[in-house]
Amino acid sequence: MKKPNPLLAAMMSKEPELEVTAAPAAPKPAAKRAQAPVAEKPVAKRAGQKHLGAYFDKGDPILERVAILRARLDMNNSELIEHALHELWRRHEAGRAFGD
Repeated sequence: MKKPNPLLAAMMSKEPELEVTAAPAAPKPAAKRAQAPVAEKPVAKRAGQKHLGAYFDKGDPILERVAILRARLDMNNSELIEHALHELWRRHEAGRAFGD
């Protein structure tokens, strides 16, 4: 059997009961209703982008290094990752050019 929730019971008992004195208004005919303007869906900030991330242990020194680099270079994590990948790519391409 499920235990009763005391908070829910208290909320239910304190709600005033509504008294219905007048008959509900009849709905308007469909032809006479005003068309509500349709709100456009907001464009997402990250629309058309792909997530690239990583997970590190809490004690890993890379987390502190990333925080220091973020502050020194005034970049966010995405910019830091982009910069690091460009550097890695340049090294990789230079190695291939010289036969390493």
